[in-house]
Amino acid sequence: MAEFPDAIVEAWLTRRIRLVPPILFLWLVSVVVLVFCLFTEISRGRRFEGEVQQRKKRKPWVRISDTGELQPRDDDSEEVDCIIVGAGVAGAALACTLAKDGRKVKVFERDLTEQDRIVGELLQPGGYMKLLELGLEDCVEEIDSQTVFGYALFKSEAHAKVAYPLEGYASNISGRGFHNGRFVQRMRMKAASNPLINLEQANVLSLIESDGIVKGVRYKSLVGEEKNFHAPMTFVCDGSFSNLRRSVTNPKVRTPSWFVGLIVEDCSSLPFANHGHVILADPSPILFYPISSTEVRCLVDVPGDKVPSGSNGQMAKYLSTVVAGQLPLKLRKPFLQAIDKSKIRAMPNKSMPAIPRARPGVLVLGDALNMRHPLTGGGMTVALTDIVILRDMLRTIQDFSNAPALCDYLQDFYVLRKPMAATINILADSLYKVFSATDMVEEVRRQACFEYLGMGGMFSSGPMGLLGGLNPSIAILIFHFLLLTAYGLARVLLPFPSPSRLWIAIRLIWHRAYFFLQ
Repeated sequence: MAEFPDAIVEAWLTRRIRLVPPILFLWLVSVVVLVFCLFTEISRGRRFEGEVQQRKKRKPWVRISDTGELQPRDDDSEEVDCIIVGAGVAGAALACTLAKDGRKVKVFERDLTEQDRIVGELLQPGGYMKLLELGLEDCVEEIDSQTVFGYALFKSEAHAKVAYPLEGYASNISGRGFHNGRFVQRMRMKAASNPLINLEQANVLSLIESDGIVKGVRYKSLVGEEKNFHAPMTFVCDGSFSNLRRSVTNPKVRTPSWFVGLIVEDCSSLPFANHGHVILADPSPILFYPISSTEVRCLVDVPGDKVPSGSNGQMAKYLSTVVAGQLPLKLRKPFLQAIDKSKIRAMPNKSMPAIPRARPGVLVLGDALNMRHPLTGGGMTVALTDIVILRDMLRTIQDFSNAPALCDYLQDFYVLRKPMAATINILADSLYKVFSATDMVEEVRRQACFEYLGMGGMFSSGPMGLLGGLNPSIAILIFHFLLLTAYGLARVLLPFPSPSRLWIAIRLIWHRAYFFLQ
């Protein structure tokens, strides 16, 4: 057998010896990591051992009857998993969703009677799909709700019909128009029928805080008695006029305009059945859409922070002299009749970005967290989407007793809600600015948008998919924003870019960049 030369053997041993330090190092690192993981698991078990024992001592939240139904406990204890402040669309939907997952919920609502509101009456198709996900689609049944398949845009004598891109969706997917009070009341009834939900009419005054953690709420009962109610988690859903949001957010509320609302009692007066109607009037848009089989909601946008007074007849005069003449002929007579017969009401349109502050034991949702101009009717879609996201996140949590850990975990909620919320927020505020014209440049911008949507195909289906909450995407929104800008510039500069046209084009680009980046 041949022998290896000494030089080769020496070289081979040298290489082996050189490999020893790295191998030892990797082995030591592996041991350290293993010991660290083992220590972490042991510490976690010890840390939560007290909570587990405490949970074992708790009484069950419900008992099972002889028939197998869930029933409330017989004693007077009100130990619950969470408190919900507000039983509007967001609060009632959240209560039903949490109870469906076995949580015991206490809901406080300032007024449980059916409300008569002029907004929150058009649910976009994307919002209806979220109702389906939550199992609440029956809440739009038996309230005479109307299907909505798109919009008709009117500008002077021209009009364009744009539809939601519903191809490929089930036949029941569409927008829904209804009386907001009827819809909310159906959701409240559904919540009240669940034995895990305790719905009480009371006015919540403030949050109860201890050691930096929200422990519950202080409220005033119907008889005027102030009480405290404690729970591991509190969800603030008390709407656009929330008195609790300053405790949990950094609100920056703007009021760009007001909606003046009245009801036209003749659905046949709509030029296009089962469609919303947007009239690009001067100085801002007017909306019509069906809310029952016999009623059409009309919303007249009035820019600024004030509206004409209704008590001295100024409002009726404004509607009959300034607004009526700008409506399509088919709508003018019913509109003038509605001024005399319908109750005219006004409501401020608020816009507020979501700027939450992480606080253990509390989370804010709905209009208390985030608002956009209601021109596109996207508020309920955003709120219901938020609840679907929150439901999926909370299903992995056994209980809410570890408030700091839950607070850290729920920070991802604000990231996950961005695609839908940011898309609808930006689109709503941008469209309102586009559809409102106060000078020549803004009129050029509005005319370009009207023509762009009227071209049909991808030019209408893309924006309508965004508006309807069917395809929330910032990338698609930016794409159409840039395409619309290019179309507007082409309209201005062609066939010959004169100095005046160049100046309009520059101002057009600046206007678009300014309102998009705001």
